[in-house]
Amino acid sequence: MTDNRTQDICSRSDIEMLLRHFYEQVLSDKIIGFYFTDIMHFSLEHHLPKVTDFWVQQLLSERVYHGELFKRHQQLHQQAALGPHHFHRWLHLLNLSIDAQFCGPRCDAMKQRATAIAQSMATALAERADNAPGELGVQFYDKPQP
Repeated sequence: MTDNRTQDICSRSDIEMLLRHFYEQVLSDKIIGFYFTDIMHFSLEHHLPKVTDFWVQQLLSERVYHGELFKRHQQLHQQAALGPHHFHRWLHLLNLSIDAQFCGPRCDAMKQRATAIAQSMATALAERADNAPGELGVQFYDKPQP
């Protein structure tokens, strides 16, 4: 069996291509997709440059990201609790997207950083949330009817 993933992540365009693939998976995901389709006003074209900047800074050491990563997730958490299982799913989909397109040291670094981000974000949200969720486990979201 031949591995077609011979290239590591090398450029902003690689990161953007990877993230487009990732968000295609996320938007249709039954566990975390509703955050993007029903909770927040998500526009891929608006969001993609920001998240690309974040990963360019993480992987290519270019100082281009200016945002408040935790604050935005804290706002989402207050609308619909983000639990560790949501971050595990995000991480799983990201790793699948990375593995589908690339391989190499930067891919490994992205996976390691994403794991650290997911763990610290889940912990910080649980510790700092004004109204921490009373029940842990899988949560279902019922979209309000118009």
